[in-house]
Amino acid sequence: MPAPTLLCLNTGSASLKFALFKWDDCHGPRLPEALLSGEIDSHDGQATLRWTDAQGQSHRTASSDPRGDIAAEVDTLLDQLIIPAGCGPIAAVAHRIVHGGTTFTTAQRITPTVRTALDALRSLAPLHQGPGLAGVDAASARLPEVPQIACFDTAFHATQTDLARHYAIPREWHDKGFKRYGFHGLSYDAITHILPPLLGERAQGAVIVAHLGGGSSLCGLRGLRSVSTTMGFTALDGLVMSTRCGAIDPGLVLHWITEEHLDAGQLTAMLYHDSGLKGVSGLSGDMRTLEASAEPQAQQAIALFTASVTHHIGALAADIGGLDALVFTGGIGTHSARVRQEVCSALSWLGLRLDPLANAAGQACITHGDSKVPAYALPTDEEGVMALQAAALLAV
Repeated sequence: MPAPTLLCLNTGSASLKFALFKWDDCHGPRLPEALLSGEIDSHDGQATLRWTDAQGQSHRTASSDPRGDIAAEVDTLLDQLIIPAGCGPIAAVAHRIVHGGTTFTTAQRITPTVRTALDALRSLAPLHQGPGLAGVDAASARLPEVPQIACFDTAFHATQTDLARHYAIPREWHDKGFKRYGFHGLSYDAITHILPPLLGERAQGAVIVAHLGGGSSLCGLRGLRSVSTTMGFTALDGLVMSTRCGAIDPGLVLHWITEEHLDAGQLTAMLYHDSGLKGVSGLSGDMRTLEASAEPQAQQAIALFTASVTHHIGALAADIGGLDALVFTGGIGTHSARVRQEVCSALSWLGLRLDPLANAAGQACITHGDSKVPAYALPTDEEGVMALQAAALLAV
């Protein structure tokens, strides 16, 4: 009988990513290699299943179904791909849950009580908490006897000091949990597993990781632990993003409420869905579309994005006491040579010397050998981290 496996479901606002691992490979310290991995995403409203098998071969299957029916997509994964592959019984399912609040700072087995507590955090991550929990419900319905494990994006930042997480608001609100949480923690955790072989002792120093994608943030590391990050109470703060505004004057929001009479629903739609690259360009929130466009507004949106990344790298370097290495990851970070080039050029005063050929080729190291600050473009592996966390929890 085939050895047991561990399934990871990374359910986001725009896609359902997945990976299947051998159970015995999930006990660290290295990130495990997936038997199958891929995602269901949408192109022009049509759901498409893309995956890579253990031999590295890529596959693609289109569906006439619209993207976003999580239960149907989990059924598709199990019935059309995972079960027919004959990779072995599923021993556990790990889920990416974006917000763990103040309570959940490590991976948790999802009980009815935990499920209820996570649902109460839905308003803090409106684009992600609901889909993540829908993935939990779908997998629980199909695999009722299999442990369901929650792995949290906020948990990686629990190492930050209270000062780093504090807003300058009345203390009673802070004590109620209104503080900076930070996100993309599973991605940052994955990069900490990759850095030591690349950087040696330097990996323990001041490292900034730029997770740039539909949602974008930065994390400043010391000793491979989170010291400072750009997102805060919600995933709306910090960098300019695909459709999210990033950092904004709260007085502007108050003005929209009092003078323009926008309600909460209108503001949510504007700041989460109609701002960022999409709002500035008036064209798209997709960096690939903007880079291919000659429209001035598209070019301005890109310039605003790279300026935002550069600005916040400078701020985080101050927080962590310098910059020993810079890492780009996420969809934009690993695939946009232009964004990397513009950010690195703006940081040349730090002694960072970009290698244009290495950058254009998408090599791991994109700086010259004599660059004072090395920069890297590295794919992240959130599912690999989820597998390690889930296996460690169940081994206790």
